[in-house]
Amino acid sequence: MRNAEPVAAGQWTGVVERPEPFRVEIRPDRERVLVAPHGELDLATVDQVAAKIDDLVARRFDAIVIDLRATTFLDSTGLCLLLRQTARTDAHVTVIDGCAAVSRLFDLAGVRHALPFEAVR
Repeated sequence: MRNAEPVAAGQWTGVVERPEPFRVEIRPDRERVLVAPHGELDLATVDQVAAKIDDLVARRFDAIVIDLRATTFLDSTGLCLLLRQTARTDAHVTVIDGCAAVSRLFDLAGVRHALPFEAVR
């Protein structure tokens, strides 16, 4: 077994870190339920989040919060999902803002004013 040699900044090490697999965590929180996507919310994963929210609405949850704090990336399909879900008439859906990379998309797309954000409790 060889000892690892130091690597200069920016040098390729040959090791690729894989992100954790995408998952959606559902957490009851008193009078509401939180839907927390973990990982990248994009074309490949939006249907999973939509299905979870649809299931909660079908089970008569009427206060749903999409918690983006564990979301590492958001693309245009994820943004469309948020706009569609917060416009629902059969449930009150709000959003907890995410990391800087996720939050920046709302400003770049000019839709921050259209989303009902709430403060972290």
